[in-house]
Amino acid sequence: MATTPSNLIATVESYLSPTLAIQPSTSNDPSAPAFHLLPLTTQAKLRNFGPIRVKDMRALGHSKQIISHIPFPASALTCAKLNDALYAANRLNADKFVPLALLPSGAGEGKDAARELQKCITKYRFVGGVLGLGPGSSRSGNLDDRSFDELWALAEKYRVPVALREMWPIESELSKTYQHNLPASVLAPLVSHIHAVLNSQTALYLLHLYLSSTFDRFPSLRLILCHPGVLPSQFRRITAFLALIPDADKPKRPFLDVWQHNVYLTTADVQDMSSLRSLLELIPVDRVLYASNYPFEERGKELMEELRGSGFLTGRSGRGLLGECGGTVWIEGGDVGKAAGGVPGYLK
Repeated sequence: MATTPSNLIATVESYLSPTLAIQPSTSNDPSAPAFHLLPLTTQAKLRNFGPIRVKDMRALGHSKQIISHIPFPASALTCAKLNDALYAANRLNADKFVPLALLPSGAGEGKDAARELQKCITKYRFVGGVLGLGPGSSRSGNLDDRSFDELWALAEKYRVPVALREMWPIESELSKTYQHNLPASVLAPLVSHIHAVLNSQTALYLLHLYLSSTFDRFPSLRLILCHPGVLPSQFRRITAFLALIPDADKPKRPFLDVWQHNVYLTTADVQDMSSLRSLLELIPVDRVLYASNYPFEERGKELMEELRGSGFLTGRSGRGLLGECGGTVWIEGGDVGKAAGGVPGYLK
């Protein structure tokens, strides 16, 4: 008997530009991203915008993918070239893929990030941007420095989200974090499946932005936390910590208000119903976005179908995660919403 296909829109789906040369494992450049760890089959899927990816989407129950380039330490010029290439590659499949712009995230690069985001949403009809997070100012800046106010203002003006996503590790980071005697067959899945979760800086970046009153200055700013990591499990610890700060030193808006109205989490780190329930109990359901982490894990629609059939959403608004069409996660690009196919959105 034929089954009704799912209509999921996956929000943390990766792309690797064919124009980007991958350094060999023998590279002497400590700042080079370690893309050479990716198996050739995964590299092929990352670079593909044609029948291979569309076939995988059909098997996974995806009607659309929100595409973003894997973040790595990239200059403003490199980001611009990669976004140009992404736009060119996507022109023939705009009904299947909705791009986010890769933005520079180094110290003092907020103005460059704003300039690139404006180009991508006005010229290319992208629906938001991605900032890469990394340990230390050598890889990403402090997003609470005032140079990024221009980016937050632009995102607020166009009503588009900015996604915070962990960078792919660089060569020097690999040598510090992992044992030298691990074979590539072990390092590759360790990096693609575990690295972003265990090295997530998301909670610290969010706290820095909150404590620097970013959300007071930009009350309609919308951030997507692509890899929440341990953030959901540490939420009560965070609120307890914030309670210790004198009122005179706190932002005007309570953290809970920001959490419920400015922050969106994805299911990229969710592996089962137990962890999904825990996530949904901490934040409104319409702030949770479906993600399959393609092509690293290629998790399909099974977990969403299990959630839908569990009765957990009874009496709750499931619009964000499961949507009004029985399994759709919608992203609206605000004034550029037509780039996502003209569907109504939940980011309001």
